[in-house]
Amino acid sequence: MSQRLVGLLIALGVALFARMGMAADPAGTHIFFSAGCADCWPYTKQVLVPALQSQNLAPSPEIHDYTVPDERRRLLEIADGIGLPRSVADSLYAFVPTERGHLVILGHVPADLIRAAVASPARPDRLVLWQPAMHGDPTEYRLWAWRGAVQTFAIDTPFETALAQALVAQGPPPVGQANLAQLLPAVVVTGLVDSVNPCAFAVILLLLAFLFTLRQSRGRILKLGFVYIGMVFLVYFAIGLGILGTVQFSDDPHFVARAGSWLLIALGAINLGEYYFPNFPIRLHMPAFAHARTRELVGRATLPATIGAGLLVGLCTFPCSGGIYVSIITLLNAKTTMAWGIGYLALYNIMFVVPLIAILLAAGNRATAKTWAQWERTHSLQIRLWYGLAMIALGIAMLAWIID
Repeated sequence: MSQRLVGLLIALGVALFARMGMAADPAGTHIFFSAGCADCWPYTKQVLVPALQSQNLAPSPEIHDYTVPDERRRLLEIADGIGLPRSVADSLYAFVPTERGHLVILGHVPADLIRAAVASPARPDRLVLWQPAMHGDPTEYRLWAWRGAVQTFAIDTPFETALAQALVAQGPPPVGQANLAQLLPAVVVTGLVDSVNPCAFAVILLLLAFLFTLRQSRGRILKLGFVYIGMVFLVYFAIGLGILGTVQFSDDPHFVARAGSWLLIALGAINLGEYYFPNFPIRLHMPAFAHARTRELVGRATLPATIGAGLLVGLCTFPCSGGIYVSIITLLNAKTTMAWGIGYLALYNIMFVVPLIAILLAAGNRATAKTWAQWERTHSLQIRLWYGLAMIALGIAMLAWIID
């Protein structure tokens, strides 16, 4: 009850402060924090806003509770608009436009550092001033000038001294700042691993076998095969966009990423359980009704039926192998901006269908299609073993990356 009361009082304070009879703020300073953060409102009222106003900034800041979905969306839009990586995050955000550009204040930065940053003649057009400790006396602060790695300094380091080092910082920038090389290996590898699942493979082999049985031309086979793969791509990509749009509203993207990694490890363990214990009660398979319906649609070998089969397989592939997908999406959400996240997601789905395209192009005759179909049936259990091991390894690697 006391926590609820504190949260209610903080929310009321935010509302009253935002409506104080001050002149309109042409700079548009925005401050975001959770109404449930008992320390954030006192810091904002007693330290942050007075420090900015002493430098003739933020006469009437807009204060937001980012636990509200619309406000969380606004926070992400502002952050993405200036290219702030998702990995640069804290419990409190202040976006302060100045004559020389954007000053981003994260966490509970002491007032003297705020004043020094605003007044500094050497401050670049974009700068993050960050103090992550919420309780007790701070011992360090951080600076990032959109170049190199985030720099950490002892709390008594003069701001100008720290800024001079931040402006020439070396090392990798925070993941998400337009650095495709940082996430590219993870996206490519997980996309390829995710594609090696019995659900999608089995149905395309079934499609090829039916088409050859019906003596369709190679051109017709390729046409229907690409329609099928295209539908799988579109459905899987749409599912990913939905998940990415949902998890971006989390207050703690790193917690969501850790949960996704543990989910991946758990689903990998289920695959191992199915390999070592044939009667394992939990199975990651396409539902029987969906499998029967897919066989029926594939058997018709028509364009509408192939579209329906691709749609059904795309939907049913997600519970069959979606652990990897969810994990990489939560990692993208924690480590990159929304715009880059969508780009990585598209790349992931391209890698997801590459093996299907390879199978379609390689199966150029009836004997090859039949041989591949028999191989898949014979080795499906071994595929599940290696698939499970890969899921667990990827989950552990993602956890290490997030912790790092």
